Amino acid sequence: MSHLSSSHRRRSFRRGVLSFEWILLISLLVIGIIGGLAAVRNALLSELNDLSQAVEAINVCGTCDPASCPPGNPDCCDDPWWCP
Repeated sequence: MSHLSSSHRRRSFRRGVLSFEWILLISLLVIGIIGGLAAVRNALLSELNDLSQAVEAINVCGTCDPASCPPGNPDCCDDPWWCP
């Protein structure tokens, strides 16, 4: 009888150890995923910030000298391409 109870006790102890290992593994995995997602978020925000600064730096406005207009189009500086 004592053989059966000690065998049962060892089996349940082994199950408890395996449960602890799984909990530890899953906890580390979740912490790693959260850290990885935070790193991806920071990198994405940095790239979007660089992109917005590059778009903001594009200068499409210019100055138009009416003397440089082609002979057939004296109102070329009234083109909406030029900023006011």
